[in-house]
Amino acid sequence: HLPHRRGGPFRWALIAGLLLILLLAALHLFAPATVAAAVLLPAVYLLYLYEVEVYADEPWLLIGATMVAGGVLGFVFTQVVGSAASALDLTGDSNGAFALQAIAIPIVGQLLMLAGPLALYVLRGRYREPLDGLTFGAASALGFSLATELTTLWPLLGGPLVATGDSVDWGLRLLRLGVLVALVNASTTGLITAAVWLQRYDRRRSERAWEAGVPATALVAAGAQVLLATVTVVLPELGIQVLVWVLAALALTLYVRQVIHQALLAEGSVREIGPAAPCPECHHVVPTMRFCPNCGAARAAAPRSSRMGTVA
Repeated sequence: HLPHRRGGPFRWALIAGLLLILLLAALHLFAPATVAAAVLLPAVYLLYLYEVEVYADEPWLLIGATMVAGGVLGFVFTQVVGSAASALDLTGDSNGAFALQAIAIPIVGQLLMLAGPLALYVLRGRYREPLDGLTFGAASALGFSLATELTTLWPLLGGPLVATGDSVDWGLRLLRLGVLVALVNASTTGLITAAVWLQRYDRRRSERAWEAGVPATALVAAGAQVLLATVTVVLPELGIQVLVWVLAALALTLYVRQVIHQALLAEGSVREIGPAAPCPECHHVVPTMRFCPNCGAARAAAPRSSRMGTVA
């Protein structure tokens, strides 16, 4: 039920970005490929928000601040984790290293990605719709992922333009580190923040639709992060790692769609059938309802400027 107008170019942009990463890796241009992998999803995300005018009449400062805050936390987190991992390697503590990489890093990282959005939840109560929570959560996670990847691979960026190494290995590695990690982080963080916002917006629906509640989304998010981190540590085969990450990203995306559906139902519940007005998606003049009877787009997912004056 989300707006699908002008969505095609963004899908093609994402595909083109993935192909560019693989092409650069095939040409042994690993540093440019790393930059492309790191900025692909954040750039497409921000362009999408701008194009569909999600915040046409709202300041972009909060989204930018949330992404920057996630980036700062990601940079500091990577520095601290790197020092801890080095210390464990020196002592030969394999059990401690496993606990750090498979449990501590994914859990603490997830909590840090939630810090910025939850601060907005407390300090900016006017942004109370569940889709606001999803937007802020994804922005924070993408900023965090961007910073962690660039910090981890910074030595590579300072190396020669044309590097040596297995191009297939680097292509798969960058797809996981740059694209799949960012997608999973955005999904898990957006799940939790959307559920938190939904609980405040419509507590009864949040309790009735248990799959969109805070306990369920938090459990899925934490479980996915720990599972994927464990797979990455235990399975040495990079191709299998990427396959598992792809399957997990697809599953999380489907779950996000379900949570968004419940959020749209909650936001649409405050609107009864109203007078005829142009649908912001298909532009047909239809009665003001939760979902357009012509194209099926949710009125709650339209830009705020197009919803002004339609709320009962």
